[in-house]
Amino acid sequence: MTKYEWIKAVLNGNKDVPVPQHWMSFFNGAVAKKLSPKEYHYTPMWMYEAPEHFDMTAMGPDALDKMIQFNNYTGRCFSCLGKGANISWGHGGPGEFFCKLISRSENELIAEYETGVRAKVQFNPHFYHNYDHPVKTLDDLNNLQLPDPKDPQRYIGFTEDVRYLKSKGEYVVGSLNGFFSGIHYFLMEYTETLMALIDNQELITALLDRLGEWNITAAKKMIQCGADCVCLCDDLGSKTSLLMAPSLYREFFKPWHKRLCDEVHALGGDVHLHSHGAITKILDDLVECGFDFINPFDPEEKNDINLLMEKYSPHFVIVGGFPASFWEWANQDQEDYLKRIADLGKKYGRLIFMDSGGIPENVSPEDFDRISQISRQVRGVKDHPGLI
Repeated sequence: MTKYEWIKAVLNGNKDVPVPQHWMSFFNGAVAKKLSPKEYHYTPMWMYEAPEHFDMTAMGPDALDKMIQFNNYTGRCFSCLGKGANISWGHGGPGEFFCKLISRSENELIAEYETGVRAKVQFNPHFYHNYDHPVKTLDDLNNLQLPDPKDPQRYIGFTEDVRYLKSKGEYVVGSLNGFFSGIHYFLMEYTETLMALIDNQELITALLDRLGEWNITAAKKMIQCGADCVCLCDDLGSKTSLLMAPSLYREFFKPWHKRLCDEVHALGGDVHLHSHGAITKILDDLVECGFDFINPFDPEEKNDINLLMEKYSPHFVIVGGFPASFWEWANQDQEDYLKRIADLGKKYGRLIFMDSGGIPENVSPEDFDRISQISRQVRGVKDHPGLI
């Protein structure tokens, strides 16, 4: 069974296949390299290993072979395509705005995205900050030049890489800008975005008209290039509540989410939504939108994984169920929890293991290998050669 066949079996509700796993991300590229054999390292593993230009070229067979080996070793069932996207869930062009390196020093780097927004990443202590957002007013938005999502050059390298990964039986995922997160990542500062949802809804509507059409076009292009799925990071909740009233989600973002799912499904593709937080109040809305996968459902963010599996696994594949603190637990507690979640997957089907915050930098290779071996055992993949 290939990974593509495996994921499709899970989507179709087949309970006879092992439960898949995909750890969401790693703290940074250094952690990904620390936890995997050197012969599986490829360039670029991390999105901020980008060169000093917007790179749309193919990764190529050598790097892709190493990426497959890296995924097999670390237990990650999706091949997330895009420069640096594979270890940073949901991020990487061409469906998300490309980034390029502006400067790098021993302890920090600065990258710039195609919209002009910049990101500062400090390594020790870790700090991440987006700044220089280009939009504050409607005039700013009207004067903003976005890259052309229909530009064939944008997808040439992506198409080559999709074809190669598909020839290896991989399930290929292309990253897409979020609709809410896409605004505050790349266009308008976060607090100003939240305020505009209340007091400048004309600007929010205009932002969504620009970004939304861009996203839909890019999503369709990636599926037409051969990708199996598009995933978008659209965090809608905090640890305790939604980031907006449900009525605001339904008015501004739900129509775009539904249109995305409808148009991707019409082309035969799947849609994977990443949304942190306590989002239970809008789960029925997300079902109506038609998402095929939703992650990460952190139990420490008011998500009861037992109730979720019972009520929502018939509607979408639940990807997640792990607390962010899982990596800090005692060994026996980790092992017991892995078995508990695997049992839920075997009972209901339509579950994929995923953590909720990425693998932190203090996880040792020995601990990671221990957890990996136990996960493979309780999920049942040891009896299925080729599955991870």
